[in-house]
Amino acid sequence: MLADIAGQAGALALAHFRVVTPERKHDRTLVTAADREVEAFLVSALRPVFPGAGMVGEEGTRTASTDGTHLVIDPIDGTAAFVAGLPTWCVCFGLLRGGDPVVGVVHMPVTGETSIAIDGQAWVGDNALPALRADAVPPGDAFVLAHAKSHVRHHLRYPGKVRSLGSTAYHIALVAQGVAEAALLGRVYVWDLVGPLALLRAVGGDAVTLGGAALDLAGMLDGSRSPDFAVAAARARLPELLPLLGAP
Repeated sequence: MLADIAGQAGALALAHFRVVTPERKHDRTLVTAADREVEAFLVSALRPVFPGAGMVGEEGTRTASTDGTHLVIDPIDGTAAFVAGLPTWCVCFGLLRGGDPVVGVVHMPVTGETSIAIDGQAWVGDNALPALRADAVPPGDAFVLAHAKSHVRHHLRYPGKVRSLGSTAYHIALVAQGVAEAALLGRVYVWDLVGPLALLRAVGGDAVTLGGAALDLAGMLDGSRSPDFAVAAARARLPELLPLLGAP
């Protein structure tokens, strides 16, 4: 059901892809008619699935919770990539129970790939994701993913390659899949995190600030950004990777 809903949302976004006119929000990030249309659809489609959940959407949805959970929606994560005509944007949403992401969906409309996590189990399509291993050797060149301004805001000492694909949620999902070693994130919002972090935590990963502090997802439900840049990786690798990605 969740994959079907994400697929329908992705189809709505694809109808606007490469034919959309962007606007600037108050924080200078981009927004489009597609973002608003997809969020409205997801709110309507997901409300019966999670009837007691409060809803928090990037484009302004705010409803109260009656059961202590919150459904957090990013209708198009990577709007700048979407506007630029790049295929590396996604539809993502997740359920936060207290401060824990327990359900997550990251759907890539251009490729049709859907990643889902439910209560500690994660899949890409029909394939279960294995636990991340600290000693895993990448099949090709080792790389990390990074936000678009990382080259001017961080002193990167990572010895492998650095790639930026334009979507925080997709970056985290690729770490969860074991494709990338880590993702260096910007000062992110809760809607960037809940869906993909459910995937990452299901396979033994997490995201922390560059200083190593936990992210307070429940405290970010008011729309505030994370207090610092963050890093997503296998938990066992975080102490080794943080100094290489800009931590003091």
